[in-house]
Amino acid sequence: MVSVHASPITPEDRVFSTVELQALVARHSGEPAALAHVLAHHGLHHAAVFDPATRLSLSQWLGTLTGCCQDPLLALHIGQQMHLTAYGMLGFTLLSSASLSEALDIANHFGLLANLKHQLHLEVDGDVATLYLRESFALLGAEKYFSTLLESAKILTLLGDILGHGFKAQALRLNLNADPGEAQVISDALGVPTQVNCQDSCISFSSHYVAQPLPQSHVMTHQSCKALCGTQLREISQRYDLCYQIQKMLLASPSRIPPLPEVASRLHLSPRTLRRKLEAVGSSYNLILEDVRKKLAIRYLLDTPLTTEAISEKLSYSDAANFRHAFKRWTGTAPRAFRSQNREIDWALPPAFTLPGARAGAVVHAHA
Repeated sequence: MVSVHASPITPEDRVFSTVELQALVARHSGEPAALAHVLAHHGLHHAAVFDPATRLSLSQWLGTLTGCCQDPLLALHIGQQMHLTAYGMLGFTLLSSASLSEALDIANHFGLLANLKHQLHLEVDGDVATLYLRESFALLGAEKYFSTLLESAKILTLLGDILGHGFKAQALRLNLNADPGEAQVISDALGVPTQVNCQDSCISFSSHYVAQPLPQSHVMTHQSCKALCGTQLREISQRYDLCYQIQKMLLASPSRIPPLPEVASRLHLSPRTLRRKLEAVGSSYNLILEDVRKKLAIRYLLDTPLTTEAISEKLSYSDAANFRHAFKRWTGTAPRAFRSQNREIDWALPPAFTLPGARAGAVVHAHA
């Protein structure tokens, strides 16, 4: 039985890499204007998507996915692109594991490095092994739908990479509120018999895969790669802990954004020590401040009637001109134009949409 690694991460914490978002952006390269609007709505821009240092929150990722998604099967297609090499050193660690059980333990422990949104739990009953996908986040509606499809397709892809091209899943069961016609469409896309409306999401396959040595197992490579994964995870955790505290502090200041000395004092640090700690994790107060200003600016423009002058004052800019210049640098659009354009767009998905290829009347419900 595979151990479960619980995570305290919330959907708003920016800890996920952009590798899946990069695949989404590549599929929408022919629609740059629409894509830029969706990215900006979630506090992102094109250059940041391809910056290895960028970290996303689950809300940003799923919001962008649902905002771009004309084809409900898009999440499946992206999941199928997520081979081991997409996850760098973790991919090599999984590939060089001694057994599937060891690889799944590694995947749970370093799940953040593979953008996993589920915990993996393996059970064996005679000739059948069942890998359960336990949800780490309480998602509903379209977000649950897309996340479940993407993660299921991704895990199937990773299993095929780890076990070799001969791997074939016997069944896929999904905890999704959906029509049986949709199950056939998903089954055709993945090449695995699929059921929906199940109590759990899980993948079943022959149990002989569990005990057999993996085809590319290598002890020295595995240990070296695993150690590097540990370093990467610690770096993310260290950056997350300090940067997260500062970001929350800045976001929780409604009237004005506190300067660095005040932030340092609240953290019981000297300004010099805070600068040094942030530099050690590849960040700075100004980088965090800019990210917070961008997030708040978009929120104020879309959700309040505040003028650009009032927003610039709330964000502690010396004048409105400096705020307008910064906002155009972030989004490519002036604040007033951004508000006008984006308030005309309905960012919510319709309550239901038809799966391509599903029979008439088959819908994906936005109420799980």
